[in-house]
Parts: sequence; structure tokens; C-alpha cells
Amino acid sequence: MLKNNKANDIEVSVDNLSFLDVFTVQKYLDDIEIAKKAFGVTNESQQLFENINKLKKSLLLNRSNFKSIKYNRKTVGFIQIHYENINQVKIGIVIGEKKYWGKNIGSIALKKTIDLLFKNDNNLTTITLDTASYNVIAKKCFEKVGFKVYKEENGKVYMFLSRDSYEKGNIK
Repeated sequence: MLKNNKANDIEVSVDNLSFLDVFTVQKYLDDIEIAKKAFGVTNESQQLFENINKLKKSLLLNRSNFKSIKYNRKTVGFIQIHYENINQVKIGIVIGEKKYWGKNIGSIALKKTIDLLFKNDNNLTTITLDTASYNVIAKKCFEKVGFKVYKEENGKVYMFLSRDSYEKGNIK
């Protein structure tokens, strides 16, 4: 139950994406409002629809690159993990259940994912992500868990979290 309108650590889990989760996540991507936020765009375009289809295929073919976000054991979103190189991972997060936006679920899921990534990969030095400049809720969530802005351009905000910052406990 959401106390004070916020989720707590026990209620949120990050799990391997199950085959059934794939269809739930694909359903989220069918919602244009969610898809535009996920891809950091303001308008519908052919490129957006191509990106949606590409991500949907990737969910099926590369399930190991995704984690499901669960709130009280119900899938409410997902995290994509993509290694840019041996030292850097780029992640993306989508809370697909709109009624849970701004409820701390994304922050908790990110913290758990960050812990998992840094603890299981000693070569990893940096986690990056980006969001649309207009997606204030997402930016606030990312800053809350320790991400710092390193660039803003073309309507996007690019952020990073270093292992050093993580190890110094700069994650709230």
C-alpha cells in the first residue's frame, strides 16, 4: 500500500524479465504518451514508431538486457541495460503504469539496479542515461539517486553516475 503516496523499498523489486512480462511491457509501449517519454520526444513521427517496433523486438530477442520493475509483485515498468563498452552501461527506465508515476517506484528500482550493476561488474565505472528535457519527473528521479547532468542538447538531458560517486555513498 502506498503510504504517504510513496512506495517503500520492500514493495518494489527488480527482477529478470519473464516471457509474460514482455507482453506487459510491449503494451506500455503502445501508449503514445509513454512511448514519447521513453524515447524523449514531443511529437509522433515515423522515427518514433520505428524505435517502438525495434524496442518491442529487442524485448523478445534480448530479454536478458531488460529487468521488470514490480510493485507488490505486479509488473509496473521496466529497465533496459545496454553495455556501451566494458566500462560503461547505458540504462533506460519506464514506469508503464501511469498511476504510479511520481510514487518513488522508479527511484527505488534505479537504486536496486545500480547496486546490482556495480556489485556484479568490477569493470563498470560509469552508468549513463538520458531523458527528455520536459520530463521533469524523470530528471528529478535520476538526480535523487545520484545522477549528474553532463550535457543538455536537442531537447534531451544526458546524465551519469560514476562508480566513485556510488562507492562514496552519494546515492540517497
